[in-house]
Amino acid sequence: MVSKSGPADQISGEDVRRTIGEIWRQVLRVEKLGDRDNFFELGGHSLTASQIISRIERTLHVEVPMGEFFERPTVEQLTEFVLRYLGHEGSAQA
Repeated sequence: MVSKSGPADQISGEDVRRTIGEIWRQVLRVEKLGDRDNFFELGGHSLTASQIISRIERTLHVEVPMGEFFERPTVEQLTEFVLRYLGHEGSAQA
């Protein structure tokens, strides 16, 4: 179930992308991260996915189902999912 509340629907697409990227960097403990780097190729697994999902929910107030996360294994794809949910049109550049 995806839930929505709070001010996250008022932030820009670029802010959402940066926030998700920073969460990934912290959880995966990587310094450099491209928007199209694959979560699994960076060493991600179900436990780190759960940590990322939890932090996204706390920070952006969007619950990302695990299945959705695994179908979108890049920051770019996950950002687009979050932005669509928040009602932003277009891509992560919104």
